[in-house]
Amino acid sequence: MAETIKPPTVDVGMLIRRPAHDVFEALADPSITSKFWYTKSSGRMAQGAELTWEWEMYGAKRTIHVEEFDADRKIRFTWDNYNPDKPTTVEFALTPYDNDTYLHITETGFAGDLQSQVDGLRDSTAGFAYLIAALKAALEHDVTLGLVQDERPPS
Repeated sequence: MAETIKPPTVDVGMLIRRPAHDVFEALADPSITSKFWYTKSSGRMAQGAELTWEWEMYGAKRTIHVEEFDADRKIRFTWDNYNPDKPTTVEFALTPYDNDTYLHITETGFAGDLQSQVDGLRDSTAGFAYLIAALKAALEHDVTLGLVQDERPPS
């Protein structure tokens, strides 16, 4: 019997010791998010929004299409992070625990040959791990770690 291989999926998460509303706003409001992830956004996350996010230190821009926006619970969007013709789907799911929040991030839909899928999975897993760690430091300790900007040395 042939083994079924599951498509590659980013799957990272961490407890953030802040209420779900604070975590949600840090992801939805670019005036907060730009302190620890991207450097610019064309607007706030909202149901049906089409946004452009920029990482100026890398000269990178991505187009975001917000598909689901459930306040304090979930944000799901597609983005052209790897292939503009085949965007992947990212989901931020927030689960409250007393006054804390577990943030679970998944990304699915990697396309292309096996090496392209592996490269995308590796890069996104690292990127979202940096995002969660930077978000945790910002919300819990009011510290900006600079993880995303320091991922690659200056050219």
